[in-house]
Amino acid sequence: MIERNASIENPADIQAGNVYEEWEETLEAILSAGGTTMIVGGTDVGKTTFTRLLVNRACSRGLKVALLDADVGQSEIGPPTCVGLAHIERPIVSFLEASSHAIAFVGATSPANYASEHIVAVKKMAELAGDRLLIIDTAGYIHGSGARRLAHLEFDLINPSHVVGLQRKSELNPILQGMRHRRYCRVHTPSIPKIIGVKPPAFRAQRRAMRFASYFQNSVESSFSFDEVAMTGTWLCGGSPVAAHLFRFISETLGRANRLFHAELSGTHLGLMMSQPISPSSPELGLVMEQLKVKELSVTVAPRLKHLLLGLQDGNGKTLGLGIMTKLDFRRRTLSALTPIHSESAVSCIRFGRHRTFPDGTDGGSLKPGDC
Repeated sequence: MIERNASIENPADIQAGNVYEEWEETLEAILSAGGTTMIVGGTDVGKTTFTRLLVNRACSRGLKVALLDADVGQSEIGPPTCVGLAHIERPIVSFLEASSHAIAFVGATSPANYASEHIVAVKKMAELAGDRLLIIDTAGYIHGSGARRLAHLEFDLINPSHVVGLQRKSELNPILQGMRHRRYCRVHTPSIPKIIGVKPPAFRAQRRAMRFASYFQNSVESSFSFDEVAMTGTWLCGGSPVAAHLFRFISETLGRANRLFHAELSGTHLGLMMSQPISPSSPELGLVMEQLKVKELSVTVAPRLKHLLLGLQDGNGKTLGLGIMTKLDFRRRTLSALTPIHSESAVSCIRFGRHRTFPDGTDGGSLKPGDC
């Protein structure tokens, strides 16, 4: 045991008689050289533990730290589906003690299929670090070409001085090989201490549900006018409602059993909000597209949007908080959502996410790309 650092580690680690000697050399190398650090690895390799040790050791030496939590599925800073940033100036036992300085809404619990949103969120949060020591705990998304591309793009944007690759075998090699050639960056691959165990997927899901439940516990239902807020991440309100006679034509052509709630045109794009799914190869849809002379079509099943997570932003693009969609009223042209943000007037933009959750944190599943 290395006693000189025991005072800044998690008390639970000390009680277990373990201060992670396998990571000692890497921790010291990073703090001696300084500079931004990215911590990369899959699930259950100790990314959060290593991050906490590095943050606490930096704080114990008088450094001011900016912790960027990019793990949208198992977030420590801010609610799940968000990239969070915290300013930390003293050693802490858990990152849950650190209040978020800012969050950026991604809208999904994994960056897969939402790389662009994740990259933008990480870049926004990194820019708020200022002159603090920036430490980035990345998402556990590491397998496949999409994960490799995401990691390399964020690496290029951040320009870290250190990358810590935590892997049990060689699963990170495709990612790390693209980072080793940079002169300014040192790649560290310390072994994983035996005390770092594997958690069952159910544990991670339960923890995420608890985080959501805690976040939404003091929520109230707020209503937002289509005409007073912008909407992004969706085709909704991106165009103009179709004329009444066209609405009747679409409704009658597609069949009244499948209720049409809303239809709007934006150039050569037609968006339809329906009560039930409809096959893209439906001849009735083809007739509608031909009659309205459109080339693109989006069909959204309105009931699927209930309990969809929303990012509520101010006029500067800052994420104020999250909401859970409860109702779309096309007659009144309003959207209602449960949210702990009690100032409706501060919300200038609503960003549609892809993950659905109930107020008690229960998982409601995710939308597919193109569903809204």
